Amino acid sequence: MGFFVQQMEVFMIFPNMLLMLLVSIISDSMPTKFQAGAAKRIITPKDSVYLAGWSNNRKSEGVHDELFARCILIDDGQIQIGFLCLDLLGVTRLQNLEIQRLCRKQSTLPDHLVIMATHQHSGPDTIGLWGPDETTTGVDSRYIDWVCQQAAECIAEAKDSIEPAKISLAMTTIDEADRISINHRDPGLIDRDLGLIKIDRLNDTNIAMLVNFAMHPEVMKSDSRLITADFPSVIYRECDNKLGGITLFVNGALGGMISPDRTEGNFQEVERIGSFIAEKILEAAKSAVLQENIKLSHRSAKINIPLENLQFLSAIEIGLLPKQMAIRDPKMPSNESRLIIPTVVRFIEIGDAQIATYPGEVLPKLGYQIKDRMDTKYRFIFGLADDELGYILDDQDFGRYPYEYESSMSISRTAGSLTTNAIIRLLGM
Repeated sequence: MGFFVQQMEVFMIFPNMLLMLLVSIISDSMPTKFQAGAAKRIITPKDSVYLAGWSNNRKSEGVHDELFARCILIDDGQIQIGFLCLDLLGVTRLQNLEIQRLCRKQSTLPDHLVIMATHQHSGPDTIGLWGPDETTTGVDSRYIDWVCQQAAECIAEAKDSIEPAKISLAMTTIDEADRISINHRDPGLIDRDLGLIKIDRLNDTNIAMLVNFAMHPEVMKSDSRLITADFPSVIYRECDNKLGGITLFVNGALGGMISPDRTEGNFQEVERIGSFIAEKILEAAKSAVLQENIKLSHRSAKINIPLENLQFLSAIEIGLLPKQMAIRDPKMPSNESRLIIPTVVRFIEIGDAQIATYPGEVLPKLGYQIKDRMDTKYRFIFGLADDELGYILDDQDFGRYPYEYESSMSISRTAGSLTTNAIIRLLGM
């Protein structure tokens, strides 16, 4: 009798297994319910502000072009990822948390939100280091509150506009002979990749495009007093007008010191550099490779970086930087005090695209360490993501020629290894 019961159980189990197999095959062959939305909001200050990135006491005297918060939301039916990029020198972790809080309050926070800054040097001081003098903050708290609100509303608008979509990827390069970017520290060490993530409606009209390239938006020099997004403003104008969508510029491994290869610091050079990049983008977009059955993946790691920079510690003590940016290390004995800065790194996959994020101005040596471990043609490094912790350089280069300046503007000599090793672990998961 037991033999017949076992045979019946086998016949009952087999159809169930067959059904599960068929469901798996069908689900793998069916197109994913991929959707996307995009939005933009103006974040240009209404009043004169202290300009960040060059020196103290640079007060704005006018506006050349608008600054924006630009957002893309993508959703594969399983997870939703948001990319928000602002035309600012940096967005701190505390400002990031405030934007998330506002989104949570209005139920518009995506599953994962990556907030970044273009790192332009002709916009308001959002960090605190570029006020009227070296002991006075340049941050206008009212402006920060308004920007966070605008950013949250931009995300909400992108979420409201979400619709069926498709993604295409492209990767091209901008060569040394093009005279666009240059590494002032090590001319041979520079990431010249120009990556595109193009998002279209099902009728082929454009929703948005994310552009990834490594270079400081500092064509305009320290003598300029006009607010401008610098060369990304030309990319926005040309790509938005020609494609009809919303273009995001996301910086890459721009640290130490990837700058515009300019002859003069004027708006003619802004136009030359921005127009050339825009032309390369539009040309690459024509042959972008459509991603079939798009799937999204997101992994992140929280890490604590010790705050060892005495200049930054002093800036916290005198109120240039907010005290909340660093916390006491809970692993230290109660009679010892060490401050750490909590931050995050991410590894994101969008179809064949692989993206690693750094919370600051990562140098190309570390960017290449990550890209070399990626197993795709479409490799992206997103810098200034989730925070602006200054320069992130290889531990062995810290304090050494020619990286003395970058070391002085880095929170820790181990910031490079802590972030890079965490990303490598994410790649291996």
